[in-house]
Amino acid sequence: MRNLIKIILCLLLFGVLYISAFGNERADRELAGIRAKIAEQGMNWTADLNPLVEQLSVEELDKLHGFKLPENWEEIWRAHLDDDFLPKSRDELPSYFNWEDSDVITAVKNQGGCGSCWDFAATAALEAIYSIYRGRQLDLSEQAILSCVTPGHGCQGGWMEDAYLHYYNYGAISEEAMPYQANDDIPCIEDNYPALVKIDGWTAIPQSRNYIKTAVLTAPVAVAFMAFNDLFYYSGGCYSHGGFVEDLNHAVLVVGWDDDMCNGEGAWRVKNSWGPWWGDNGYFWIQYDQCNFGYAAALLKLDTLLNIVSDRQLPNSNVCDEYNFQFEAASGIEPYSWMIVDGQLPSGLVLDTDGLLHGNPEQTGSSSFAVRVEDSFQPSKIYFEYFDLGIEGGSNGDADCNGELNIFDVSFLINFLYMGGEAPQFAGGGDCNCSYNCDIFDISYLISYLYLGGPPPCEY
Repeated sequence: MRNLIKIILCLLLFGVLYISAFGNERADRELAGIRAKIAEQGMNWTADLNPLVEQLSVEELDKLHGFKLPENWEEIWRAHLDDDFLPKSRDELPSYFNWEDSDVITAVKNQGGCGSCWDFAATAALEAIYSIYRGRQLDLSEQAILSCVTPGHGCQGGWMEDAYLHYYNYGAISEEAMPYQANDDIPCIEDNYPALVKIDGWTAIPQSRNYIKTAVLTAPVAVAFMAFNDLFYYSGGCYSHGGFVEDLNHAVLVVGWDDDMCNGEGAWRVKNSWGPWWGDNGYFWIQYDQCNFGYAAALLKLDTLLNIVSDRQLPNSNVCDEYNFQFEAASGIEPYSWMIVDGQLPSGLVLDTDGLLHGNPEQTGSSSFAVRVEDSFQPSKIYFEYFDLGIEGGSNGDADCNGELNIFDVSFLINFLYMGGEAPQFAGGGDCNCSYNCDIFDISYLISYLYLGGPPPCEY
């Protein structure tokens, strides 16, 4: 039996090595052809092997192209044109601009073996504009769009509008809530988690250089283009393919441009979703007017009105006192609804839906947690902010919370344990020996300390 297992393992290993070698041979052959074309046509980019072309088959690589337009796409897109959105002139636009320089762009992600580039481009646009206008980088869930918007078919392709509409009506949840699994058959569970951000809408951007540049000055823009197979081998420089094409198959995020790139022809700076090991750390430059670049562009409109106006550092609490704090918001439609979306409140405190934080804290220390507010506008607007709360006072054994350790604490504990009296107000009030339990041993411990020279009550 052991010999049979060894034979099977050897055959499997041989198969893996054979497939790997065959894949590398195919990739080497394609790379040589691409480099020859680059040299022959005097192109300004470089091609190399990378994990994509070495590990994926031709069929698997094709799945990375997932942009598809519905039949009525033009009608939908035109409905989002805005006559008030006017492009800046060439003289008004800088020759170079790149959001990467401002450290607002979230990390490059990997769509895996799923044609979800449209999902990643839309989500990257939302993460970017939120980072720019709210000052915080979010890692939002692409899986929620696959599972909840396009169940069973999102990996076969889609377009950004599907995600935008969901971000408008429902919002986006965190990546932690629904981690990406490159599978559109994963059940939708986003209703179990709060949305972190919503959009007010989006503006369609014509496929014109100055229009797109004007939009990108506000925030990175998701666009579509025709990604040829040689792009899989891109490693640097100014990508071009040559020739006019009408087809579209891939969606990406435009983060900037440089008019001096490509020997003065100019190029867009683009964030891709094929992992940080691809291209220029996950990015690439593409020459202007190449590959039908810039199609189906849209600039998101982020709600920047609703805010929590309470200071991030909340008034300190004390374990011996009841705590009451009312959160306040502005620029939304009342009544507001409040909830905790990250972190944990100190034990003993609760946040009511009307924004009142109250209770009797049970332990000293500091806590950080995120509070979300939602207004009553339809569709609602949401915002969240992190807050810090320090809890002071109280020491183990101070059962009556008067700040001193004495005979009154002993009588307090006796009354609580054996006569139905009031319980200590915080967790350590009746725990002198740090057993995380209040019992007769705490009474003897405290008496020993007060009258027999024993050690003082411990601290958590």
